Amino acid sequence: MKGEDRGRVAGKAAFVTGAARGIGRACALRIASEGADAALLDIGRSIETVPYAAAHADQLEATASDIRGMGRRVITFSADVRNGPAVRASVEEAIRHLGRIDILVAAAGIDSWNDAWKLTDEQWRTMIDVNLTGVWQSAKAVTPHMLARGSGAMVFIGSVLSHRPNQQFAHYAAAKHGVLGLMRSFALELAAHMIRVNAVDPTTVATDMTMNEPYMARAVGHSPAALEEVKERNLRWNTMPVPWIEPIDVANAVLFLSSDEARYITGVSLLVDLGATLK
Repeated sequence: MKGEDRGRVAGKAAFVTGAARGIGRACALRIASEGADAALLDIGRSIETVPYAAAHADQLEATASDIRGMGRRVITFSADVRNGPAVRASVEEAIRHLGRIDILVAAAGIDSWNDAWKLTDEQWRTMIDVNLTGVWQSAKAVTPHMLARGSGAMVFIGSVLSHRPNQQFAHYAAAKHGVLGLMRSFALELAAHMIRVNAVDPTTVATDMTMNEPYMARAVGHSPAALEEVKERNLRWNTMPVPWIEPIDVANAVLFLSSDEARYITGVSLLVDLGATLK
């Protein structure tokens, strides 16, 4: 209810990266719907090596507008998670505006593809910098505040490729394997301070990152790609008879790990993968 602190994360504040669309947006909205205020960060422009349309500032503002409509406080930042000083400045401003940060959702990420030996230096560097170093920069930025408060919950968005490889995604798998190791390291180091750090690792999610012509054409091996062909390919990848999950499925897992329902859970990789890692 507007203006009332009710919900599973009521009275808390979340810092969400990649919040303009996709998984980040879904997480921000889901957490806000359960009572949290929000600080939203997104780069809002195209990134070198990324072969699909980028998020833009209007989408970030749309997420913020939806959260304001829930009666929650919200602040937005246009920043690149690769830029540590910019991320730290955003966190400090969020704390000044919201008073606290209890939850970090590190959801900012990109995709690209090529055979491992054909990846350009720029493709490799950009993937690692955004999908791994960006998570580290985000966690690094919120940790001092959480240490001072003696509590906090971080959730890193990983992937099934945190656990297994996939052809033409060596750089993505390397980054996401790194996210898994980074999560466990933060969890180990911060546990004594009652700061929990976990990951949510999804299979293919129906977002702009995957539901675009270049990505789908790569999946089926030709262009244009028919949606039914992509579904059939994904059904072979997953175990449950579902081609992909929705952003809300990831957001529900993130909400659980962010809430006091998971108060003694840390260092866990929560797979939301339709059984893909069983194969």
